[in-house]
Order: sequence, then C-alpha cells, then structure tokens
Amino acid sequence: MKYEVLLFDADNTVLDFDKSEEQALKWTFRDMGWDFSENILSVYRRNNIVQWQLFEQGKLTKPEVLINRFVNTFKELNLPLDEVDKTSDMYEEYLKKGFFTVPYAEEVLRRLQPAYKMYVVSNGVVSIQNSRMKGSGLEQFFLGRFVSEEVGFPKPQKQYFDYCFEHIGDIDKSKVLIIGDSLTSDIRGGINAGIDTCWFNPNHLVNNSTAKPTYEIDDLRKLYNIV
Repeated sequence: MKYEVLLFDADNTVLDFDKSEEQALKWTFRDMGWDFSENILSVYRRNNIVQWQLFEQGKLTKPEVLINRFVNTFKELNLPLDEVDKTSDMYEEYLKKGFFTVPYAEEVLRRLQPAYKMYVVSNGVVSIQNSRMKGSGLEQFFLGRFVSEEVGFPKPQKQYFDYCFEHIGDIDKSKVLIIGDSLTSDIRGGINAGIDTCWFNPNHLVNNSTAKPTYEIDDLRKLYNIV
C-alpha cells in the first residue's frame, strides 16, 4: 500500500457537478420565467470558471465569485441586473439538491474506505457541499471535509493544505495523494503542498499548463492500481 491518506476533490471528481449545475440553472430560469438553452448554460459556465480561477489566485472573495458570475452572465445575455441577487440565491438553493455522482464513485470509495484515511478537499460553498455529500450518500466514506471558506484559504494555496495536514494529524506527506479534476486547484495545490497528485481527466483534456500530475486517470477504478 503506497499511500495512507487520500484527499478527494468533490465537484467533478466524486460528485457530478456539471449535471447538478445544469439542473439548478434550468430550474432557476424556469422559476424566473425565462427561457433556458444550451447557449445560456455555456455562457454561465464560462463566466463561472473565470470567477473561480480568480478566487484560486486570491483575487476575489467567495461572495464576490457567487455574484460576479451572474452579473457577467446577465450583462452578456441582456438579462435584468436587478434580478441578480434573487437568481443567485435561488440557484444556490437548487444546487443543494444536486445529488448526482460521477461513474463508479460509490463503488470505488466503498472499496478504498477500509484501508485508507479519506477526506474531501473543496473550494465550494460549505452549505451546498454538505447538502450534496449527504444527499448523494457519499459522506459516509470520508473522515472529514475541508472546505476553503472554513479553512480561510483556497486551493491551491499552500496554507490550505497546511491547515488540512494540521487537522488530520501526524502524517507522512509521502503517503498522501490528492485526486481531483482541476489542474489549477487540485494538481497545482498538491504540488505546492509537496504531495503526489492524481488528475482525474475523464474527458481526456490536454494539459497545457505547468502543473504536471504524478498520475492521470480517466476512470476512478484506475485508482486501485495506484494507491
């Protein structure tokens, strides 16, 4: 057994965030009385990604991210800006009901749980992550969760991981592996923290960044041959 502690990102690593995001946005637009389309989803996702990247870089606070992503989307789609706050609040409530998981997540976590100390490491919103982990049935497999707004620093900052290690207890960092879908937060964060990294890349994206993972997988079951 090469590792003892496994740090799992939540969104699009064990929880299917893309599906939850689309459902929440569709329901929100329905309740607001607006048409919904693939273009709207695409515009929102693009703006959302940019905001979260700025958060990872320490340039925005999480509340700013949650509002700015809708402000920028509404400007681009010519939607009324005075409805941003209501839309954002409604969307977050619906997102709490996104209990979708990625393929084989429960199977893999159930098999690994007896042999490893497993934790969730997330930049998400605490209330949303807590609801989705519980509703999906995945929270039973983890000893704890480290969410950036409680930690005080986001992934990929080293301080985030210092906090995690301090609260996990006496560990050998050579025995720690982080698994995540984001090169900028999970893989870069693991590199900053001095631990091995596993890039979960089911869509076979090209890595044009300087963050080079220790491992790359397109199926969570491939962890069996790594850990």
